[in-house]
Amino acid sequence: MSVDVICIGEAMGEISFDPTGNASVKVGGDTFNTAVYLGRLGIKCAFASAVGEDPFGEQIRSVLKDNHVSDAFLISTDQANTGLYSITNRADGERFFHYWRNQSAARQTISLASPAYLKALEDAPWLYLSGISLHVLEDDTTLLFQTLQAHKDQGGKIAFDGNFRPKLWSGKEEQARETYARITALADVMMPTFDDEQLLWGDKTAQDTVSRIAKLSPALIVVKQGEQGCLLYEGGETHHIPIPEPVTPIDTTAAGDSFNAGFMAGLLKGQDGVTATLAGHKLASKVITHRGAIIPAEVMTDL
Repeated sequence: MSVDVICIGEAMGEISFDPTGNASVKVGGDTFNTAVYLGRLGIKCAFASAVGEDPFGEQIRSVLKDNHVSDAFLISTDQANTGLYSITNRADGERFFHYWRNQSAARQTISLASPAYLKALEDAPWLYLSGISLHVLEDDTTLLFQTLQAHKDQGGKIAFDGNFRPKLWSGKEEQARETYARITALADVMMPTFDDEQLLWGDKTAQDTVSRIAKLSPALIVVKQGEQGCLLYEGGETHHIPIPEPVTPIDTTAAGDSFNAGFMAGLLKGQDGVTATLAGHKLASKVITHRGAIIPAEVMTDL
C-alpha cells in the first residue's frame, strides 16, 4: 500500500460538553485528528494504532474511511478496550480534559504488530508522531525507536509534535526529557507548542525553544504560540509568522493537531516553510470556530 505519511498514536472515544452542559459523543486523539485532516487535504495518509473490538473502535475505523485515511495499520483486538476522554469547554473556548486510557488498546500497538507491519512503517516516506504517542507506547520504547531508526536509515523522514501533557508524565519528567531528546535527534520536522516546551524544558521564550531544538539537527522547526502565531526556523534562520486573520475561538480542541495537518500538507505538496505555516494557520483558525476535535467536512470546502 502506498501512502505519503503514517500517523502513529492513539484514538479514543470523545465525550464533549459545551458550556451549557450539552454533550456529544465522537472520536478523537492528537495524531488521529491530524491524520483525518491530512486525508481531507488530499494527502495519502494512514493511521497506525490499536483499538478495541467495541463501538468506539468501530467508529474510529469508520471515520478514517470516511475521510480517505487508510485503516490498514489500525489493529483491532479483543484484549483491551478503546480509550475514552471527555472535554469540557469554558465560554472563551478553553478546554479541560479527563481521560480513561491507562489500559487502552493503543498501548499494545507495537507489541501486537507483526514483523511485516513494522517493516511497512520503516518503508514509509514519512512517519508522524507526538509526545502523547511516546507516552502511549512507552512499554515498547525500545522496539519503537528501533523501528524509527531503521526508517531513518532507509531515507525516511520523521515529523514530531511534542504535545507534552504533565499529567501523563507526572513523576517521570526526566524520562520524558530523555525520550523527547531522542526523537528530536531523529526528526526532520518539529512542530512543538511553546507553552508545552516551557513546561517540560523551562524555556523562557519561543526563540529559546528554537535554539535548543536546532542543536539536535531538525532542519525545519515551527513553534506554535497560539494567537501570537508561530516562529519558523528554516534554512538556519528564524522568522515570526503571525496569524493572517485572527478569529474568536469557540473550542480550541485540535488547534495544534489541525495546524500540523495544514503545515505538513503544504510541505508534502512542495510548499516552502512560510507558505506551509500560513496553510496551518488557516486550517487551525477554521477548526477552533467549531466544537469538537473533528469539524464537519463541509465547512472545509474553501481549504
